[in-house]
Amino acid sequence: MRVTKKDVLFEGNYLRMVEKTFETRLGEKHIWETVERTTIGTRGAVVVIALTKEREVILERSWRASSESLVIQLPAGLSDVEGESEEETARRELLEETGYMANKLVPIIVAPEDPVLTPTQLSHFLAPDVKFAEEPRSDLVETIEVLKVPIAELRHFFLNLPKNTMLDLRVPGIFWILESMKLI
Repeated sequence: MRVTKKDVLFEGNYLRMVEKTFETRLGEKHIWETVERTTIGTRGAVVVIALTKEREVILERSWRASSESLVIQLPAGLSDVEGESEEETARRELLEETGYMANKLVPIIVAPEDPVLTPTQLSHFLAPDVKFAEEPRSDLVETIEVLKVPIAELRHFFLNLPKNTMLDLRVPGIFWILESMKLI
């Protein structure tokens, strides 16, 4: 299977909608609509799994316009600063969003953000011993509540979320990977 044609249907400040024509393994042509970020080029985004020395996980409860809801997520951000490495992006985003500083970052896995919708790849980093350094710096479009949940209580927390809050299912998924790798 291969893409034979790409047409931009819409382009905004941050996203573009692309119609991709592709051939199936039987040679038939089909069309799929995808979404691409305009600000990151071929780069993706980073996700940080941050743990305090007390074995607490740093989570974020953020309001998201797309779902019109509060969502439990991990600290994350786009790799959109020219010349900045993914590790530098991970450190910057963690500090800006949560106020925690990562002493060490361990690359874990690169995975698709949503392979049906977008080509964006997420680089996941484990920060095994973060320390609070300063108050978070959120901008006008972000409302982030920083949560600390003991690792031992994560499953209970995921199944008993705060009222009016959704769970990004990628969060428990990455903890399953970390447990399988015996990193937590």
